[in-house]
Amino acid sequence: MRKFPVFLVIDVSESMAGDALIELENGMRQITSDLMTDPYALETAWLSVIAFAGRARTLTPLTELPEFVPPHLPVGGGTGLGGALIHLMDEIDRNVSVNTAGQKGDWKPLVFLMTDGVPTDDAELALRRWKQEYAHRVALVAVSIGGGGDPAILSQLTDDIIPFDDTAEGAFKKFITWITNSVKSSTRSVTAGGGISLAKIGDDVSGGGPVRLPFEAVDDRYAVFVGRCTKNRAPYVVKYERHLNQIGSQDPRLAELFKRRDYLLKAAMPVQEDYFELSDGARSDASVSSAQLIGQPDCPHCHVPFGMAVCACGGIHCVTGDGPATCPWCGKTGSYGVSDGSDGGFDIERGRG
Repeated sequence: MRKFPVFLVIDVSESMAGDALIELENGMRQITSDLMTDPYALETAWLSVIAFAGRARTLTPLTELPEFVPPHLPVGGGTGLGGALIHLMDEIDRNVSVNTAGQKGDWKPLVFLMTDGVPTDDAELALRRWKQEYAHRVALVAVSIGGGGDPAILSQLTDDIIPFDDTAEGAFKKFITWITNSVKSSTRSVTAGGGISLAKIGDDVSGGGPVRLPFEAVDDRYAVFVGRCTKNRAPYVVKYERHLNQIGSQDPRLAELFKRRDYLLKAAMPVQEDYFELSDGARSDASVSSAQLIGQPDCPHCHVPFGMAVCACGGIHCVTGDGPATCPWCGKTGSYGVSDGSDGGFDIERGRG
């Protein structure tokens, strides 16, 4: 039986942690549910999910639609787009049949590549291989979430670049519906002898998103930190967002903080140990002063009120308050106290976004 292969290649870097990945997880369930009601998709569609951060991993291999189970999306450090492309090309080679003299192969694969950042690896060799061997036989749609993808890189992969404005009202629901409708229309088209047929996407969804800042090795839109719970050593990610002076306050003290400090606490989220497996292991060599951060997160595991304690070893962890605590990274015990920034703060190593 000929397959219509659909690959969802999803950026799960730290900058995507939180609402975006939750929406995409829910969206995959909706895509599956909707496609199961379509006879053409039910007969021909096979789905695969590949996640990438610093490293890429197949979460769900190419699977017939009735057997497909949407996976949990992990989080990792970095945006290794070059590695993700290599992983995708290898998966296509292993799982998609080509035409032979005696038999027709599978239909042309459809790939939805979703990313919100600039690659943190060198993608040149992967791009060259893609253009030489795959661009003519794979339909790839690049979705620049929030307009944060690098157009100079994405335009080397495809002419179909969607700048997805994830801040628009109901944006993710409409985006997921567009993916579903594109798969449905494409299954009808290929079985009738045509090609890939993408659905029309509304201007309210494909709107380019908010203004993004230029960055290279580190995504400067966010300051992201990796900590461990002091009680159980479970990892978590703390995410601050650059507010770009777009937030004010009637409270004079808060208004002054927004003037002097660049990053506002967005969320603290528990992650699994596979965070480290998906990260490339490279240090960012970048830091943020504690004096630039607004907000102190609770630990998302044990819920103590201070989730941004920093040990002399550089490890971030949670503490109950002032006094002695043992760092879950290095195992050493030290005395901790509050820094309000009046002393100029101290540097904290950040993730690569």
